[in-house]
Amino acid sequence: MSSTESGMFVNFVLSMLLRKIVVPSGFHDQVKAVKEMQVDDVSGLVDSLTDFLVNTANVDFTVETDNVKFTEILRKWLDTINIAYNGQIPSGIKPLAKEYFKERWKYSSLPILKISEWTAIEGGIIVPSKMFFVDGESIHARDKNEDEEDLKIINYDYFLGTKNPEKLNKNVIITKPYGRWYDKYPTPFLIKRGVYHNWKIIQSLKKKETEILDQIIPYMLLIKKGTEGLAKERIKTYSDEELKAVTQQFQDLMNTMKGTNLGDKQVKSPTRATNFDEEIKHFIPDLSTIFDGKLFAVAERNILSGLGFIDVVEATSTSRRESVLNPKAFIEEAKSGVEDFKQILKELIVQIAQKNKSRIKYVSNKSHITSSPVRGFMTDDFKNQIRLLWERGQVSNQSYCEMVGEVEYNTEILRREKEAKKGTDYTMYPHLTKNDEGNSLDIPGEKPEENVDDKNGNPIDNDKIDDPDKYNTGKVELVIAPYNEVSELPDDVKKKLTITEQKTWLKIWNNAYHFMLGKTGDKKKAETYAFRVSWSQIKQVKAKKKK
Repeated sequence: MSSTESGMFVNFVLSMLLRKIVVPSGFHDQVKAVKEMQVDDVSGLVDSLTDFLVNTANVDFTVETDNVKFTEILRKWLDTINIAYNGQIPSGIKPLAKEYFKERWKYSSLPILKISEWTAIEGGIIVPSKMFFVDGESIHARDKNEDEEDLKIINYDYFLGTKNPEKLNKNVIITKPYGRWYDKYPTPFLIKRGVYHNWKIIQSLKKKETEILDQIIPYMLLIKKGTEGLAKERIKTYSDEELKAVTQQFQDLMNTMKGTNLGDKQVKSPTRATNFDEEIKHFIPDLSTIFDGKLFAVAERNILSGLGFIDVVEATSTSRRESVLNPKAFIEEAKSGVEDFKQILKELIVQIAQKNKSRIKYVSNKSHITSSPVRGFMTDDFKNQIRLLWERGQVSNQSYCEMVGEVEYNTEILRREKEAKKGTDYTMYPHLTKNDEGNSLDIPGEKPEENVDDKNGNPIDNDKIDDPDKYNTGKVELVIAPYNEVSELPDDVKKKLTITEQKTWLKIWNNAYHFMLGKTGDKKKAETYAFRVSWSQIKQVKAKKKK
C-alpha cells in the first residue's frame, strides 16, 4: 500500500470512528466516563500525566501570621488534620491537598471540602480536625426556592447522596475550577479539554485490533499437499474433493487433540501418516495497516494538547521544520491548581477566625498562605539563576534551600543546629587552600580582649573575671557571657580542644553570641550562630598555628 493510499485509509477509519463516539452530556454520566479511563487507560498517557500533575502540584503548604504563637498553633494543626481517624486515612495537609488535586484533574472537577468535626487544640483555638473532599459523583444540585431572597449568583442547593440526601449548606467549601459561579455543575477537566473524546478513539482502535486478532489467528492454517515438481511432471495432483478430505482429516485430528483428557494416564499424541510431501504452517495475513501508528498519532497528539502540551512547529533552518511539544500550559495548570488550593486554605482560616472571635490577640492578626515552589519543572539553568539571586541577597535562605536543594527547610535548620552544637562544622571544615596571613579572623562584633589588667597593672585571664568590682578593673560594666569558665564548656569542646584552644573558643563564642543576640533578640538563634562561628574560627586558628 502506497503512502497516499495509507493516508486515505487512516482518514477513512478515523471518520468512521468519529461517527460512533458519543461524549456524555450529563454531569454524572461524564464523571462515570472519566472514571472509566482511570480503570484501564489504553492510551498510556492520560493516567500517567494526570498523576504527574497531581504529585507535582502537591507542594508544602503553611500559614504565616503576625503572631508567632498563633503561627506555631496553625502549623501544628496543618500537620495533624484527620489524625483522629487513627490511620484509616492519612493525616496532614498534604494528603488532603492530594485528594483535592485528584478530584480536580482526574475525576469530577467539583472539589467540595466537607468539615465533619471541629476541635479545640493548644491555646483553646477551635479548628477543623476532620475534613475530606467528597466524591463529586455523589453530589446532586437542586434549584433554590424562588421565594428565598438569595443572591442570584447562588441559584442551587447541593446535596450529598440521593437516598438520605444531606444538604451541604454549612461546614463546606464548594469550588468549581472549570466552571462559572452560576453553573449548576462544572464540566470535568478531562471532558472539557477533549481528552476523553480522543481517548475513546484510541480505545475503539484497540478494540478493533483485538477483535481482528481473535478472529484471524486461531483459524488461519495453511496445508500444502504435494509438490510443484509432482504437478509439473503430472505424476500426482489433488482434486478439490481430495483436498477437502485432507482438510477434514486435519480438522478431526485437531478435535481429537483438543478433546484428549490425559489425567494420570499416558495417552499417545494423535499421529498422521501420508503419501508424498505435505507441509503445514500457520498463515497470518498482513495486518500492518490496522496496526499503523498513524491511526493513533492524531488522537495521542490531541490528548497531549488537551493536557497542556501544545504542539509547536519550529523552523530549525530555512528548509527544515520540527514539531516540538511546549509544556508551558501544563506547567501553568499545575501552578493554577496550587493557587486555588491556597484559596481553600484561606477560606478555612476565615472560618477559624469566626469560630474564635473571643481570641482577639490571635484572630486579629493578618495571615497569609504560603507554599513551597513547584519543583517538578525546575531545570538546572533555572536553579543556577536562583543561586545567583541568593548570592546577591534577593532570595531567602528558605527559597534557596527548597528550590535549589529540593530539601525541607525546617529539617535542615534542625540539622544545622545539631551540627553546630556537636562541632560537626569544625570537623568537616574545608581544607585551607589559600594562606591569607595578613587578614585577621572574621569574628563578628568587637574583638575579644586577650586579657584584662587588675588595679596593680597585672594581667588577669578572662575566665577568672566573675566580679568586676573584685579586681577593680576600672570598667563601668562588664557583660557576663553564658560561658564564664572553660569548665562550663560542652563536652565536645573539651574533648576536641586543648585548654588554650578552649579559652579562645570561649571568647569567640561569647562575642558571637552577644553580637547575634543584640541583632535579633532571639537567644536560640544567637546560640546556634555562636556555635557555628566559634567552631569555624577555631579551625582557622589551629591551621595558622601549624604554619
